[in-house]
Amino acid sequence: MSLTTLTLEDLYSELSDLARDQGIDSKESWDELIDEVVEGHLDLGELDLEQDTEGMKELLRARWTAFKKESAVAKAEEDEVIEETTVLVEPKEKDDGMDDLKSEEEDY
Repeated sequence: MSLTTLTLEDLYSELSDLARDQGIDSKESWDELIDEVVEGHLDLGELDLEQDTEGMKELLRARWTAFKKESAVAKAEEDEVIEETTVLVEPKEKDDGMDDLKSEEEDY
């Protein structure tokens, strides 16, 4: 019996965070990540073989589309924040007086 009970939502949340951090962008990579995470929790004793881990994996695999949509929304929101906080700096016009100063410095 496991000391920690992980719900399907706990696993999905963990998977979503990991997938975003790792830049997961394909169904195959998502499925591989699911296998790794579930196996890792089995190894740690946070899940056990009495639980329907294969059923959990299938339910998590079915959430690929939901993850893609959530990630797209999060990315759009992040891009919007970046766009709102980006400051464009216009190049200064050349100041002819500065050239005189530079040539005076070179004389020294």
